[in-house]
Amino acid sequence: MNCSEYLVDFLIKHGVTDVFGYAGGYIVPFMDALHKRPEINVHVLYNEQGCAFAADGYARTTGKIGVYFTTSGPGAINGMAGLADAWFDGIPLMGISGNIPTNEQKGYSGIRQNGFQEMDVVSVTRSFTKYSVTPSNAEKFPEIVSRAYNIATLGRKGGVLIDFPFDIQKASIDCR
Repeated sequence: MNCSEYLVDFLIKHGVTDVFGYAGGYIVPFMDALHKRPEINVHVLYNEQGCAFAADGYARTTGKIGVYFTTSGPGAINGMAGLADAWFDGIPLMGISGNIPTNEQKGYSGIRQNGFQEMDVVSVTRSFTKYSVTPSNAEKFPEIVSRAYNIATLGRKGGVLIDFPFDIQKASIDCR
């Protein structure tokens, strides 16, 4: 099982029946994993902001966590208004943004960007999410997903963001 398949399986096991998203190159492995599972409906919208607000509305009407996905860079930024809304109104929301592979990420090199549409969305979202993370390896991914879900849904609810690198989306993990 790869990390994308794990995340979809986790969402289904936690009662998520619908996700909202906008396609882009750096979220394709996650989209492929969604496509393989008929238990979850994927609603593709016209823009990333609409996806985040649709997931927010889903959470408000169902009582479940709302989930949306975007691609990297500007796509991830476009979904942030929904995360901020979830923060202010206490709505359980999980944003999943694609990102460039971990080996292409600039880190703290001082250059503007290394990979195509690379952005540090974790730093941007930190002030209006309960948890924002970029997984750096597949082994810790199940723990990150569980933590994100619990933080979003327990206590004062709110938005979380998993900034999902392309290589981690495809990385195999042992889930026994």
